[in-house]
Amino acid sequence: MPKAERGPSVPGGLVEGELEASKKHAIAQQLRRDIAAGVIKPGEKLSEARLATRFGVSRMPVREALKELESAGFLTIEHRRGTFVKSLRRHEILDLFEVREAVEGMAARLCAGRANNELLSEIDEVMADMGRAVESADLDGYSTIDARLHELIAVGAGNGRLLDHYNLLVQQLNRGFLSSIVTRREGRMHRSYEEHLALVKALRAHDADAAEEAMRVHVRSGRSELQDEVATKFDL
Repeated sequence: MPKAERGPSVPGGLVEGELEASKKHAIAQQLRRDIAAGVIKPGEKLSEARLATRFGVSRMPVREALKELESAGFLTIEHRRGTFVKSLRRHEILDLFEVREAVEGMAARLCAGRANNELLSEIDEVMADMGRAVESADLDGYSTIDARLHELIAVGAGNGRLLDHYNLLVQQLNRGFLSSIVTRREGRMHRSYEEHLALVKALRAHDADAAEEAMRVHVRSGRSELQDEVATKFDL
């Protein structure tokens, strides 16, 4: 059979499509870090042309990176107006964190009673990935793995309505954005990891009370540290 066409090759052994994907990923990661650190402010308009000049690339990988960040909740792209960093309202975020504590606390309680060996093995794998992220100080990787763990617990609760509420909260909170902000707080990644270890210990013991309490402690801790971080870095 004929080989599939992959496009023209470029220096370094990559084909053109792979090179563009690599550029897009690098741009998205840097913009994610800049937004989470407050270097790029909420409400700020981003220019494809200026970003292309900054990164020394064409507009295409910039455009794709911006779309990726929009999907992750960092940006909003408005027709005929442009691309903007999503604005944060402190009181709305903190209110939603209170709701999140209740929803995820219940999810952890139910998951502790209903999790089977297959789910617990999957959680163990995620925790191993999380431990490696902590060891390598991979902040972006940690945030992604953190989200995966919480999603597994929400699914493991075995309650479709609860999962709907969880997914809605994730969207409303722009979870990827906020997680990147708070994870960069000094020492937060290690504190978060220890909180997750306590949570998973309770899940493995099928201790519903301990699992709910561990999740509530974790969410309250994140809320408190996010509140401090937002207050110091953002004019909200």
